[in-house]
Amino acid sequence: MPEPLLRFVHISDTHISPDPNYTAYGLPFTVQEAARALVRELQDLPFAPDFVLHTGDVVYDPDPDAYAAARDILSGIPYPVYYVTGNHDEPAALQRFLLGSSDILAPFDYTVDLNGAQLVVVDSNGPAQFPAGFVTQPQLNWLERLCAAPDDRPLVVAVHHNVLPVGVPWLDDYMRMTNGEDFHVALLPARHRLRGVFFGHVHQNFTLVRDGILYSSVLSSWAQLHGWPGQTDTIVDEGAQPGFNVVTLAHDQTYIRHHRFTV
Repeated sequence: MPEPLLRFVHISDTHISPDPNYTAYGLPFTVQEAARALVRELQDLPFAPDFVLHTGDVVYDPDPDAYAAARDILSGIPYPVYYVTGNHDEPAALQRFLLGSSDILAPFDYTVDLNGAQLVVVDSNGPAQFPAGFVTQPQLNWLERLCAAPDDRPLVVAVHHNVLPVGVPWLDDYMRMTNGEDFHVALLPARHRLRGVFFGHVHQNFTLVRDGILYSSVLSSWAQLHGWPGQTDTIVDEGAQPGFNVVTLAHDQTYIRHHRFTV
């Protein structure tokens, strides 16, 4: 394998509740227990990632008490964490509680320079019928300017919602970014350096490549969902373990390893 440029852990959809007894879907553990188990897994990694990327739905609902609980639990992650706003999140509360920020970004879009690479985070919670997503035209213009800039650094893009259709009605018509095709077009000028678009929301490992651009999702730390061809309803993947992904970037390649854990 070529010399790694950057290595990070991709997590998502922790759905933390302030109620330590909160669970659903008949799962034998609570969301807090699952999130704490995830943190222990990250504390016990046999290597030090450059950062952790959380692609949204940090909490179960945008409740200040939920963000306080999330802060208490996720502060145990011993590496920098970059957050994406999910459809269950409230951007201002996320920034205040988890980042200690008083300078609130709305939408919560930002860039980070990391080890000679660039991370671009896009808030996909524009006007759309819940739980679908949307990216506004000013955001698309901002993203396209970044992607069209004369820049050779490897690029990582993070967003919460799934972007492109995959032939699963539940994912395509109910969950997806409604203007995902426009989002994809905005990325095209950077496809020579774009190492991946990483997202959450779908509670499953999903990989798609279009026009040379990799899209990759990750398991939730809590409940997992099916995505069968033709599926129209939300179906829990009963018995599936939670997980996280380890992503390694070289100058010209991306390596993704899927990990699961027990609660």
